[in-house]
Amino acid sequence: MKRLWPILVVGLVIVCGFGGFIVKAVMSKGGVKEASNTATVTRGDLVVTVVETGTIDAELTVEVKSRVSGRIAKILVDEGDIVKEGQLIAVIDPKETRLRVDQDRANVRGARASASRQQVEFEQKKVTSRAAYRQALARLAELELQFKAQPELTAASIQQAKAGRDSAVQERDRLANFAQPNQRIAYESAVREAEANVRAAELEHERQVGLRSKGYSPEKAVEVAHQQFEVAQARLSTARDQLERLGGQQKAELARADEAVAQAQAQLRQATANAFQSAASRQQYLSALADVDRMRTGLRDVETAQKTWEQGRAQVDQLSSVLSDSERQLGETEIRAPMSGIVTKKLTQEGELVASLSSFSAGTPIVRIEDRRGMRLKMDVNEIDVARLKLGMTADIAVDALPDLSFKGKVKKISPASNPAQTGVQDPVVKYQVELEIASPDRRLRSGMSAKCTLEVSHGPNVLQLPVEYVVKEGSHHYVTPATTKPLAKDAKPERVEVKTGIETGSAIEILSGAKEGLKVQRPEYTGPTRKGMMQMGPD
Repeated sequence: MKRLWPILVVGLVIVCGFGGFIVKAVMSKGGVKEASNTATVTRGDLVVTVVETGTIDAELTVEVKSRVSGRIAKILVDEGDIVKEGQLIAVIDPKETRLRVDQDRANVRGARASASRQQVEFEQKKVTSRAAYRQALARLAELELQFKAQPELTAASIQQAKAGRDSAVQERDRLANFAQPNQRIAYESAVREAEANVRAAELEHERQVGLRSKGYSPEKAVEVAHQQFEVAQARLSTARDQLERLGGQQKAELARADEAVAQAQAQLRQATANAFQSAASRQQYLSALADVDRMRTGLRDVETAQKTWEQGRAQVDQLSSVLSDSERQLGETEIRAPMSGIVTKKLTQEGELVASLSSFSAGTPIVRIEDRRGMRLKMDVNEIDVARLKLGMTADIAVDALPDLSFKGKVKKISPASNPAQTGVQDPVVKYQVELEIASPDRRLRSGMSAKCTLEVSHGPNVLQLPVEYVVKEGSHHYVTPATTKPLAKDAKPERVEVKTGIETGSAIEILSGAKEGLKVQRPEYTGPTRKGMMQMGPD
């Protein structure tokens, strides 16, 4: 047996070498290929899909903030609670706001009482002054008629005196009615505002002193409140001085105007008296003129009373507006849910101070509420795939946390701009955010869950197709090589056929024309670099 082993080994080597030579010869002549090197044009459905992962989120999320600043007294909801629109969810400590409302109400009551008193005075003066003025005019007219026929009447001198008297009266009326009214109103408003500031500063100082005595406030706060009180008193004193100076100036101007009127009236009385022959008649006429002037002065007092009443009403309106704003702030210490939903996050705790939401401050969020009746999927899609997507396109959504459920979605929004690059991160792939609306969302869906989305961007039903590796692309042309069993001549190349292609997936491509169903094609020749070692087959 030991002698037979060398003979068997030599024979096996000869057989293997001969078989390898035959296979190599057949392969070099282009003979029959292996089954894996051919494919058949078949007919079937071809679907092009885009698959991406994203994050589940609620369509509507609101961070609830307060419109007033203060300390949170109560938070009535917790994370996971279901709330309804208008439900009370938190309360800001209303003590300071309620105190301000009480002060504003007292100011309004005082202003209304003052305005009512001024109205009564105005109505009384209007009735009595107008009646007395009409009586004085009638008496003066009667006396003038009695003396028109007297020859001694010097009409020219009387007319001149009347003109002087009327001019002086007009100048005095102008000063009384139009002399710096806007400046007086402004100074009076400044005094009222300064008085209100003094009251507020005094109350704040008393409050800080009380808090300091209880150990709730530092000494610095008491000093600041006292300084603010002294500043407010100084500003009030300045405002009152300005108003008094303006009043003194106006009184001086009116006094000069009254003196001019008195002189003109004296001239008129003198001219009229000279025209009368009877001393008694002159005395009666002068008395009638004096009565008319006195009644005219009474009419000016009516106008002054009316202006005082109007200023009182304006002050009532101003203080009522301040009261309305204070009452609004008091009502807004109760923070209510702006919509129905679920509380997903408590962002503050009881006892914390919160800033109000205004045009100057973003405000402190208290809780976050989500409306999960509408859920959406946000995902980032690369620039190649996003060009295939359209609004309204349907999608299949699978949530990793809920493997037994599947959802349908619809493309709702495609961002027109690419995602900004994160700081320090260099991502060569340009991506766009795409948002899908989830149809009939399950209550178990939660924000932040990851999900896989499959979108069908193209569908070819019952089309001719081939594996993509059997189609050669050269520029804008595509070619296939029909399979043949005939050996090729030396240095001959297989015959190629140009085909027109359609949609393409990662593994198959649609054949529109150039090849019929059932056509067998062979894999294109490898045109890459020379393969070495165990991968080498043939004469290369």
